[in-house]
Amino acid sequence: MTNTLGDRRVQRHAPIREQVAAILRDAIVQMELRPGQVLIERELCEMTSASRPSVREALRQLESEGLVESRTGRGTVVAAPSRDQAEQLYQVRAELEGMAVELFTTRADDAQRAQLREAFDALERAVKSRPYGDVEAGVAAEMLAAKDRIYGIFIEGAGNEILSEMVGGLQRRVTQLRALTMTNPGRLQASLEEIRTIVEAVERKDAGAARRAATTHVEMAARTALSFVRGT
Repeated sequence: MTNTLGDRRVQRHAPIREQVAAILRDAIVQMELRPGQVLIERELCEMTSASRPSVREALRQLESEGLVESRTGRGTVVAAPSRDQAEQLYQVRAELEGMAVELFTTRADDAQRAQLREAFDALERAVKSRPYGDVEAGVAAEMLAAKDRIYGIFIEGAGNEILSEMVGGLQRRVTQLRALTMTNPGRLQASLEEIRTIVEAVERKDAGAARRAATTHVEMAARTALSFVRGT
């Protein structure tokens, strides 16, 4: 495996397993580790300067998140969900994120609403900084981080820990697909406008409209994501 991941060596001030998992997760999002690619422990150790036990622990963590999977005769590979699996993940994600937005609309205080507007404005600036509203895979992670700040505000303001855990798990399982959708021509700008509709409904305190807009946003993302995955 050629090292195309840049300087991603672990730092000693945080748990090594978590750092290795974060490094690999980021590489998966940025498509530096491709779906179906075999992950060789020795090469991952060299890449990160981590021990083999730490790498194995990190791979187990990523497997629990659905980002990698163990295959008989091949070892650990980057997960490549089927079309059916991706469709099911997005169906559930649409319902849960719709619920989170609805709860946020009814429960959030003024400070949380101000944070939401601030986060949306930051996302809008990031999108408008792209010449044609489109991004390559390496930039997709930056855009996802801006979107994830918005989702994080929704989840916190929803005030439901179980919902937070479930949404977080689903988000991790579709991380790579989410990054891919951002590279599709026109999708970034469309996503911005869909999120604008959500934010404006929240600001009007129209919980029903906010939930519908959030569900529509995920459904539109799913249409793009499904074009990147193999059949059943």
